[in-house]
Amino acid sequence: MSTSMQRTELKAFLRARRAALAPEAAGLPRGPRRLTPGLRREEVAALARVGVTWYTWLEQGRAINVSAAALTRIARALALSPTDEAYLFALMGLTRTDVPEQHFNLPPVMHEVLRLYQAPAFVLDTVFNVLAWNRMAERLYDFGDFGGPFADNHLWNAFMNPARRQLYPDFENGALNLLGIFRMNQAAHPEDPRFQLLIEALNTASPEFVELWQRCHTAPLSAVTVPFFHPEFGDLSIHSMRLPIRDSDHVDRATAFFFAPANAATAASFARVARRLAAERSAQSA
Repeated sequence: MSTSMQRTELKAFLRARRAALAPEAAGLPRGPRRLTPGLRREEVAALARVGVTWYTWLEQGRAINVSAAALTRIARALALSPTDEAYLFALMGLTRTDVPEQHFNLPPVMHEVLRLYQAPAFVLDTVFNVLAWNRMAERLYDFGDFGGPFADNHLWNAFMNPARRQLYPDFENGALNLLGIFRMNQAAHPEDPRFQLLIEALNTASPEFVELWQRCHTAPLSAVTVPFFHPEFGDLSIHSMRLPIRDSDHVDRATAFFFAPANAATAASFARVARRLAAERSAQSA
């Protein structure tokens, strides 16, 4: 490790995660004589298949040799989240060995869920490329109407597509929320070069992106209420629900965005556009 600050943070981080993991969650008996709230050091070492002395030195922040494979086993032993694991590797200056696929195929059922949902809904991969959407979301965002190397990227369009920017009456807060989720995704997937390619392109193209990105804002995948404006939909107040989509290894690969009306006017607008879309579909099939 390069700095004393990193070593201090590593000690605090490992101890906190060890204390937070209940023995039962790791498949270990608690026993009547346990004094620690979480796992003991020797238990973490056994689960990670490393020596107790070596793990103790690691947790103490000593200058020892640490391989990516050993650090991965420690992350699994402590049941770290993808973000926590990425942070642990960053503290050690290592690259994860279990590099995930950059392209993720959505489960077929998700396409059916999007089709049946009666309000705008769409799915972004970790770097915010649009993977799928329903007709209401297509009407709201005009997916595919913008060109360039990042034409399918939701974040790029938010900053660089004039028509897309007009959707956000409070652009700064909306952009910060997107950037906060994007930053969390990058922390969870530090091995994916697409993040840096997009960041460098936006740094070159948008001074506004540079200013907002430098705030280092983070945001969880929780529901937020945001204002929108669209020439056809009108003024909208939307509950935006974000749900992670995970692969078989329980790693987040995409995020589903489901919009719901936050007031009666928005509900009426969604219903009106839905009727219009149904009428257009009927006319096309006639």
